[in-house]
Amino acid sequence: MRAQEPPDSVARRDSLARARVDSLIADSLMREDLRVIAEQRKLADTIKLPTPAAEMPRLMEIDRDRWIWNRDRIVDWGNLTVGDLIENVPGLSVFRSGWIRSPEQAAFMGDFTRVRLFLDGMEMDAIDPRNGGIVDLSFVQLWTLEEVRVERSAAEVRIYMRSWRVQTLTPVSRVDVSSGDLQTNLYQGFFGRRFRGGQALQVGASQSSTRDPRNIGDSDGLSLFGRFGWARGPFAFDIAATNTGRERTAQARSRSTPNRAALRPIDAKFQEAYARVAYSDTTRGLWAQFTAGRFAHEQSALLSTSNAAGSVDPDRSNDTTFRKISQRQLVSALGWDRGPLSLSFTARSRFGDSLSRTAPMARAAYESRFASAAVMVEQDNRPGVRTIEGMGALRPLPFLSFAGAISRVQVGGDTLFLNAQRTVRGEAGLRLGRTWLTAGAMQRAGATLIAPALFDTGFTAAAEGKVSGYFATVRGKVWKDVGIDVSATRWNSPAAFRPQYQTRSVLYVDSDMKARFPSGNLHIRAAVTHDYRSKALFPISGATPDSLRSTELRSLGALLEIRLIDATLFYQFRNFLADSYEWVPGYLNGGPIQLYGVRWRFFN
Repeated sequence: MRAQEPPDSVARRDSLARARVDSLIADSLMREDLRVIAEQRKLADTIKLPTPAAEMPRLMEIDRDRWIWNRDRIVDWGNLTVGDLIENVPGLSVFRSGWIRSPEQAAFMGDFTRVRLFLDGMEMDAIDPRNGGIVDLSFVQLWTLEEVRVERSAAEVRIYMRSWRVQTLTPVSRVDVSSGDLQTNLYQGFFGRRFRGGQALQVGASQSSTRDPRNIGDSDGLSLFGRFGWARGPFAFDIAATNTGRERTAQARSRSTPNRAALRPIDAKFQEAYARVAYSDTTRGLWAQFTAGRFAHEQSALLSTSNAAGSVDPDRSNDTTFRKISQRQLVSALGWDRGPLSLSFTARSRFGDSLSRTAPMARAAYESRFASAAVMVEQDNRPGVRTIEGMGALRPLPFLSFAGAISRVQVGGDTLFLNAQRTVRGEAGLRLGRTWLTAGAMQRAGATLIAPALFDTGFTAAAEGKVSGYFATVRGKVWKDVGIDVSATRWNSPAAFRPQYQTRSVLYVDSDMKARFPSGNLHIRAAVTHDYRSKALFPISGATPDSLRSTELRSLGALLEIRLIDATLFYQFRNFLADSYEWVPGYLNGGPIQLYGVRWRFFN
């Protein structure tokens, strides 16, 4: 019979056994910790500091996310042009002469000069003399952007755009292919990667073509984008360029304006290029940037067209000023951004046509949980025009907010703004669940509204007195994955280049399907869109009657997008009820248009 061991020896053996087990567990945990640390270090080494980015303003809004679009959101809702992106901004009206690649211009409160665009810190001026001092939005390459931010002051709308950047060593590429009615074909390709030394390389191309049997404009376009940069520690630099070539045939006017000239054909190239050096990120304390850029427009000689009186318009094809023009910009910016406070000073110098102008601008912003405020003072690019404006938002309760802005624009030598023209905007917002409801009003002093000569050289400027408008918006999810996005504006009276009533309504379903597919590899988005506009007045010279009116616009559209892992199938149907309308008098936009295709992202 085996003798029983003493209790203390059993305890020692159990203790040693537990110690050996604990040691094995500790070794296993140590190896796992080392593996995790190694993976984290590898991941940190894979993601590089971003190449430089220009300052983006803090938005003083009730619902700030509404006016910020990241790279995915830019294209996820069927946006093809900048006009598609911004047409729900209260008080802003987008005018087009046809389908994509046709001229597109926007007016705020009827004033085309009060919509300004900034690309990577440089202001995009209307350097093509045919545009009459108004930017043609159709030449802005939406596909090259990673962020768009709309800042609404009282007097103008400023659109800040940041071009696409990459941060990972793993190569990233994307291919977009779409086709549709009017023989529309769109092809876009992207490639980008970072290197271990901090270098960045990106290239992209976009090709498009349309054919319209209604004789309202055929077009072909090719755009190329490239960037090379470097970022390490607080220092960074990059060189970027976009070259866009476009051919468009003459666009005939409809029977509503039989005596007006057709839209002239175009064979042109537009180039954007810059080199930039930067110290630190614009959101991390003290930062500084210097950018040297160039915009260039080159126009080939074109066939003659007929003007409104029936005589020959040579399109000034022998005028070298109209055939080739360029502008250089030097942008120096210095700022500080930390916590709730940001300060910046920018000097933007332009050189072209033997003229040089410098437009300084200073901005200060404060942002906290309950209140935000910003002040900006700017010497405008136009000689003698100065602007001072303030914007702010108040959030006393999580479900209640207020926002407003005031601008004073001085033309002439009064540096004290004693006789400045004042524009104001105010609104209040109430949140119900996940939905924001806002209502507000805006008022502008008298102004002279320049005409959109790009559409018709016979359009003339219009003088307008004080004007008041009212707007309301509804945005957010109302039930589960069902949401709405509504924007409506009403002016106190009809006037030039501005419809008195304008609404845009979107009813949508946006679901990531994670309740059924936790992996997140399936996403479904469907929407129905309704647009309405009353008639807009376009004054003309030397004709009877002395003004034309666009038609009343009613249009229904639909969108469906299905994302499977990294591929997104999309289909959109614009104006599926085939209503006939004209956004600009004489240019037919009617007819249903379908567009469908795929966006496919690849890694490594």
